[in-house]
Amino acid sequence: MLRAIATLIILTALLPGAALAEKVQKNQFASVYLKDDKIGQVHLTTIRNEKGEIEEMSANASVSFLGMEVYGFTQNLKESWSSGELQKMDGKTDDDGTAHEISLTRNMEDFKATYNGKDLTLPLNAFPTSPWHYSITDNTLLFNIVDFDLLNVKIAKEAETVKINGKNIETEKFTFTGDWEAKLWFDGNKEFVKGEYDVSGRQVTVILD
Repeated sequence: MLRAIATLIILTALLPGAALAEKVQKNQFASVYLKDDKIGQVHLTTIRNEKGEIEEMSANASVSFLGMEVYGFTQNLKESWSSGELQKMDGKTDDDGTAHEISLTRNMEDFKATYNGKDLTLPLNAFPTSPWHYSITDNTLLFNIVDFDLLNVKIAKEAETVKINGKNIETEKFTFTGDWEAKLWFDGNKEFVKGEYDVSGRQVTVILD
């Protein structure tokens, strides 16, 4: 009996993933508002490792200004991360018929990137303007996820209670100024709650459903 128990313990320890928590995939939606009008939605899919760090993320955004197909904006973005560091990024943005296609791969010295077929390099200390990552709040050099433009910012932090769907949520509010004007709110678990930033020249509000 003891031998059987010992064998079971050994086999359990050797099973893949037995010693580590499983990765967790989450699907979420966020609503996009222009003033008080809902004009679009974001579908966010994340895969987090046992430490809660994002390893893979895809965001699909669709926005129609004025509630009609007068001016449309769609974006599909995929990211791969390891130990909090961006490894790969691929994205396509259609800004009212103007196409933006990006691709990025990390190497030892920099990011090798392409924008609409043009080769670029980006410094490793630049962080994407992807508002879903709490780590964006630690970076004063960003790059635009539409066209890879580098952006220098300053960041101010304060505690703030926000009301979402009638519920008060204690958050950290981060205000970005400089080349990127934005406000981001994260909850106590360092997860995105709300954002205010530019989309196609218009300041919109994005709220996690």
